Amino acid sequence: MDRGLCRLVGSKLCVYTDTSFSDGRGISLFTTPELAEHALALPPFQNPDALKGINKASGTWYTQEIPGKGMGMLAKRDLQSKDRITAHTPALLAYLESDLSTTEREKFFKLAVSQLPEETREMYLGLATVYGLPQVKYQDVVKANTFQLDIDGHNHLAVFPETSRMNHACAPNAQYYLDPTLLTHFVHVTRPVKEGEEITISYTSPLDPTHIRQQRLSQGFHFTCTCTRCIDHERTDTVLQHIQAMQNSLNDWSPSSTGSPDVAEELLDAYRQEGLEGFMDIPYGFAALAYNAANDEGMAAEYAERAEELILLKDGAWAPNLRIWQELLRDPRGHWSYGRRMG
Repeated sequence: MDRGLCRLVGSKLCVYTDTSFSDGRGISLFTTPELAEHALALPPFQNPDALKGINKASGTWYTQEIPGKGMGMLAKRDLQSKDRITAHTPALLAYLESDLSTTEREKFFKLAVSQLPEETREMYLGLATVYGLPQVKYQDVVKANTFQLDIDGHNHLAVFPETSRMNHACAPNAQYYLDPTLLTHFVHVTRPVKEGEEITISYTSPLDPTHIRQQRLSQGFHFTCTCTRCIDHERTDTVLQHIQAMQNSLNDWSPSSTGSPDVAEELLDAYRQEGLEGFMDIPYGFAALAYNAANDEGMAAEYAERAEELILLKDGAWAPNLRIWQELLRDPRGHWSYGRRMG
């Protein structure tokens, strides 16, 4: 990895660029030397086959200007749930610091991006910005397009040019997770998507009340969402309250609990009607427990498998919640929930 420039800022922060990374895609890190060394020890830098199938065109999408939303990503063909849309490494990884002035940070970000291969650099510079001010262009791209990626327990801002083409929706048809070992952002669709339909992800939790979603989108991304769920906010928030009430019922294991498979099925329907298929690991899990508590281990296993499957698309293989459903699947009858609501 080529060493670009170092500067002492409380702790030493440096720009590192590897132009040969991932068959010439390149990557730049603005971080501490220690964290850069940790990154260098990860599989993408050590094993040429680690990124096999990553940073490759999937043939599932194209970009197009969408009125009122800027550039967006649309389906090139009909897609089915679980189809992979993108799997890409970042162009820029930047240590989440607050010591630098805006001018200093811009200098380092500009250096990091300018050292990238031309194609990757041009993709970065072609992304949307918040303020449109040329003097902070490189930071502005980060502000409008950033995800957070953990490196050895430290948050880094990460810009994935391809994924950044996906617009927000409060009822998204795709879900994503970040793999810190492969430095890769994965996106899969979570319900059928028609050719020409926009592919969307959620920039904030769609399970939050409308005013909280709007506040976070305004503060973090500087836009006001005008989707049908936000416009019809009274109905949406009423449904969310009912969802929470059903989840509270299913999570109540006292003798007077009203949690049951019927409530679990109603909860599943509510998620689907709200377009929240990408977040249904929660109701699938409640359904698995509700059926197991009613001694229906077949249905319990079916819903536990669905919860496990969706967690893999939403949180990745290291998610702690996976162990909950894997434990139930190994031995439904030996699970603590079995028969709990048969008294």
